[in-house]
Amino acid sequence: MPVVTPTRDERISQLASLYRTQCKALLRFLGRKVGQHDAADLAHEAFIRIARADLSQTPLHNERAFLFQIAANLAVDYQRAQRRQSRVLTTSEIDDLLTVADEAPGPEREAQSRVELQGLGAALRELPPRRAEAFRLSRLEGLSHAAIATRLGVSLRTVEADVRMALDHCAERLHARRHPD
Repeated sequence: MPVVTPTRDERISQLASLYRTQCKALLRFLGRKVGQHDAADLAHEAFIRIARADLSQTPLHNERAFLFQIAANLAVDYQRAQRRQSRVLTTSEIDDLLTVADEAPGPEREAQSRVELQGLGAALRELPPRRAEAFRLSRLEGLSHAAIATRLGVSLRTVEADVRMALDHCAERLHARRHPD
């Protein structure tokens, strides 16, 4: 038996008729499931979904049943979403949220960092100017070694050696300041 697809005007007429005959019943049905406040929104969504349904391949034998099935599914989805949103935290979850460790450094760590920064500055001042500049461009400005070589007018190997020697010098000086044996 061939499937007869209604025209656009016929489909609009069918939907308007379905709306007129089923809207109040659908609102009561949804009101019992989700409350009157949210029933209208879900009913509206159900009618939108039935209007968008592609019925060209499978015609409906019972549009009312299809509409109410869509509405029931929307109500279940709505209730799940409400449960996720309104989940009550347990006492231990609340305690965990309230006992977040303060990750900001304390005054002692800040003072130690200032001393280390001063030591790094002193170590950099001990370096030859080109080596200090190569280190600054590499570590503070983030330039590539090739870009530094171009800027300073030296070879890539020279920049690599200057940066490595500057790092070694600074590490040695900072270690000596921490462990003055």
